[in-house]
Amino acid sequence: MILRRIFWILMIILVCCIAFYRCYFLRQPYRNVPNNENLFVSPANWKIIAIIKNPTDHTVIYKDNNAVLDHFIDGIGSWATMVSIMMTPMNVHYQRSPNNATLIEEKYVRGRKRNAMKKDPTMKSTLQNEYNAMLFEADNWVRYRIIQIAWAMARRIVSFVDIDDEVDQWEVIWLIRFWSQVTIIFDNNVEVIAKVWDKVVDGETVLARMKNVIQQDKT
Repeated sequence: MILRRIFWILMIILVCCIAFYRCYFLRQPYRNVPNNENLFVSPANWKIIAIIKNPTDHTVIYKDNNAVLDHFIDGIGSWATMVSIMMTPMNVHYQRSPNNATLIEEKYVRGRKRNAMKKDPTMKSTLQNEYNAMLFEADNWVRYRIIQIAWAMARRIVSFVDIDDEVDQWEVIWLIRFWSQVTIIFDNNVEVIAKVWDKVVDGETVLARMKNVIQQDKT
């Protein structure tokens, strides 16, 4: 009798977990996309934990495991700005393209099992985990790199695009399962207007915009 009750309790827990994963975790809600090539929307959903300008001056951030940040500046330029967004299991884990762009480079690294949600200033654990780094070139020739970082207990990065694929600003192009982090590195033609601890919505919240747009606004 007791074993039967334990069995049914476990079955109910299992069904609830599957329902949460299928119906909530893998949800893709409607987003109010700006559809503006001069704006760059957030690729991920929840909270910005770091914004670092000229990240090549902070190579200590990713020095462990030979994951030096210099590699991610290649093709972008040294005067870049890095924005890191953290997600929890309660957030949407599909990512969207920040702008209309073409995928021109991709690198996947299996990595270690570290904490992808670390908030301290050095963030040394971040790129020791499994990650997928993608370099895009937007229609306005601006380049940016997006790095998907998996959680310590999950190696589940899924990409829906291939090299030379063209993507739209609203398009869903990745999935990371469970706790994770998404980092985007913009080149010098882009001005980041978001701030640390801002809560962002994938495909909707504007992270940055073209610098020439800012200059036009001032005239």
